[in-house]
Amino acid sequence: MTTDLSIGMDDYALFTPAINENFARIAADKQDSTVRRTLPNGRKPAALNYLDPGSPYFFYPAGLYSAAFGVYDAGGTIVTGRDRQRTTIIGDSGGFSAISGALKEPYGVFRRKSLKWIEDNCDVGLILDDPTRSLDMPVNKGKSLQHCLDTTVDSMRFALANRSNQDLILLSVMQGRTTKEANVWWPAVAPYQSQFEGIALAGDTKLNLRLWVQALVKMRDANQLGRLRWLHVLGTTRPDFGVQLTGLQRALRRHLRPDFRVSFDSSLAFRIAQVNKHLTTGISYHREGMRFLRYHIPDHWSALDRETWFPFSSPLGDVCRIGDFNPANPNSATGWDTLGTQMLSNHEVFKEVTALREVNLLAMAEVTTRGQTPWKIRKAWEGFDKIFSSETPMDEIARYGRFLGEAQGEEALEDDDR
Repeated sequence: MTTDLSIGMDDYALFTPAINENFARIAADKQDSTVRRTLPNGRKPAALNYLDPGSPYFFYPAGLYSAAFGVYDAGGTIVTGRDRQRTTIIGDSGGFSAISGALKEPYGVFRRKSLKWIEDNCDVGLILDDPTRSLDMPVNKGKSLQHCLDTTVDSMRFALANRSNQDLILLSVMQGRTTKEANVWWPAVAPYQSQFEGIALAGDTKLNLRLWVQALVKMRDANQLGRLRWLHVLGTTRPDFGVQLTGLQRALRRHLRPDFRVSFDSSLAFRIAQVNKHLTTGISYHREGMRFLRYHIPDHWSALDRETWFPFSSPLGDVCRIGDFNPANPNSATGWDTLGTQMLSNHEVFKEVTALREVNLLAMAEVTTRGQTPWKIRKAWEGFDKIFSSETPMDEIARYGRFLGEAQGEEALEDDDR
């Protein structure tokens, strides 16, 4: 029986695993034409598709996928072939790919294709921004914050002029490596925000909820959030931050609109699991926060007994031996093959989703400050509600601001570059 991880998920901030192109393609292949072996019990690679309610392992109805992959996908993927009534896909516009030189065509050409692909295939989508991270790249020496901002505002205008799917929840993008940069960025974007359904937070300030809550309040009071129904944080899977976002969602549903959605994404299940073989094993609770517990699988096949049952539980892991993941492929220096790394991703998505579900449901269940949920998160939840209900919100931000700053004490592993 499929494990349905969608149950209860509307109540807390939505985690959207950032799917990579190999997994999207291989897990959509029902004919088993791209890999040379099968999963345990003779199942085809398509069984790894967690977006499929009929998957024999588990169903989780959300993900993020980049237009930098989607625009160039030659065949079907789990994104294009999904049940759109039961799943939610956020389309990243490919801004990070644009600044890292991964695009195959000029920026203007790709921007038009990105918007069309997102409109055709996604439920929520970002405009193509120019990330401030590009200012730290040696190849962009001399580039300015104003250049990033001007390019992004131009993309906002382009998206508004050329969008054709009014059902798409279209997000602007807020950037900034520092609070000073962010406070230059958001006022320049704000005049256009009333025409967008959402906001995406990116850059080094994305976790600073004091900064962004203050910006939201100012835009709300300037009547610039009339269409706002979605807030997305790019590239983080910190458990304590995810619980903070749940508190923010609860406050925005009470005081802005009842169907408001807050979401966040991370590529850890694909980037870190596949490349570095880091796997989530559970959650550690401590006074200052929560963090994922991890195990680093030895890269070479000879380091573990391949006949032993896989020690980490998931619907897939429970039916596998270690050798099912690493088959000692003679064509690989370490023994891993393509199917084995995609299996790791399926397992890791399950572990991250269930761990985040645990911490969120626990935070909602505990009604005192004596539980496992850190006190600072409790105060953040209280602060969000006070801020958005108050006639003097800046006073409340000053009172609760120290609980809304960037999450502390977590490894950099928990965040993506975006």
